[in-house]
Amino acid sequence: MEPQEQPVHCRFISSLGGTRRCADPAYREGFCRFHFEALVRGEILPNGQIDEHLDDQHRRRALNYHGVPAEAQVPSAEPPQR
Repeated sequence: MEPQEQPVHCRFISSLGGTRRCADPAYREGFCRFHFEALVRGEILPNGQIDEHLDDQHRRRALNYHGVPAEAQVPSAEPPQR
């Protein structure tokens, strides 16, 4: 058996369109330190999703935006080009 490669970056996927990933380096279990601590506290699930029972919107937002580059956080204010 070949050893599994460890991810370089955190495997948390933000719910900001479902395509934005945390860019922080992996720490444990494939998560950065911030998201790993959230995993230990039960705020996120092992698959990287935010636990649906977490109802603190400020904390959900913190989890979603942590490690996501600023330009990926806010949709462009420019109208789409046609």
